[in-house]
Amino acid sequence: MSISGRLKQAREFAGYTLEKVAAFTGIDDSCINSYERGRAEPKFAQLSKLAEAYRVPISFFFEQSAEGVQLVLWRNRPDNESQIGAEFIQLCRQYRQIEQWAGDFPSRQLPPIDLSGERFGYSEAESLANDARRNLGLGDRPGESLSTVLEEVYGVKIFYMDLGILGTAACAKSKLFGEAILLNSQCCRWRRNHDLAHELFHLLTWERFGHTQGVCEPNPQEEKFATCFAGNLLLPYDTVKDALNKVSESSGGIALSRLDSVARQFDVSLESLLWRMQFIYHWKDEQTRTYIDEAKEYVKQTERKDEFRPPLYPERYRALAIQVFRKGEMSLGQLAKYLHISRKEAQQYLCRDVDYEIPTSVA
Repeated sequence: MSISGRLKQAREFAGYTLEKVAAFTGIDDSCINSYERGRAEPKFAQLSKLAEAYRVPISFFFEQSAEGVQLVLWRNRPDNESQIGAEFIQLCRQYRQIEQWAGDFPSRQLPPIDLSGERFGYSEAESLANDARRNLGLGDRPGESLSTVLEEVYGVKIFYMDLGILGTAACAKSKLFGEAILLNSQCCRWRRNHDLAHELFHLLTWERFGHTQGVCEPNPQEEKFATCFAGNLLLPYDTVKDALNKVSESSGGIALSRLDSVARQFDVSLESLLWRMQFIYHWKDEQTRTYIDEAKEYVKQTERKDEFRPPLYPERYRALAIQVFRKGEMSLGQLAKYLHISRKEAQQYLCRDVDYEIPTSVA
């Protein structure tokens, strides 16, 4: 693609009008229009401003091998989808750049899954969840370790932003930066666990459902499979059933307070547990929804407290950025930009970050 084509592609992906780009960069909108039509070529300084506005590396415009605009697979798209999507992809690229500077890459990749069969249904989604839980080493209660394992062991880049609408999440997969997930920082931890598992399904089945560039929209059936996968991954059948049997009354029923304690064990919501119980006990949809309505009233009075809101950047991202700075591969200004803080804050951050040498042998 020519420079003019890439300029237009990047602007449209970012969701900007010519007038908005002009206001952001100081470049006249008629000039930007000329660049996009190939009637004039921007200078390097102008390309730098446009790259910053569109949140893409400047190489995107002129390298023949540069990958096209990376699309994001959204669930419940937010109003400012384009701007958030562009920022998300920029963060992913920055993360990859930091890994390259540090020479520190994940020790493993997400295990390949054989999805070559013509049919894919709920039974395949369940089997995929069981395989993923086993292959990723998540144990009987995956909610406790899912985020850490994906980030630290398999290098999935997980970021958190205020996405507004409850249930909004996204993911992306690219040869340039690997796999990435965007979660809503305003959701509670147990809701984020469900969303994380949901988006993991999309990453594992990315090629199976054809989410290549230009085709990046989940269909309703695929979303149902993702929900099925998340429930099976976070709430293993045998472990959950054993936990439910332990809290059952002699009458065979289970009080909502005891059900909630089981949900806490698996770090999921009470509603998620009830949907899983529908499969275990073969409830009808109408019956399940009745139980969920009762559970919602219960939750209003006994809602769990979760005041922690995750930071935008993963801990590994911040640690690698500081490591790269100390190696001299990154300037103080770059560190501030990559951590989204001022230069003064970056300096103060480094002053607090004191290195200690831990002996690896006993004297």
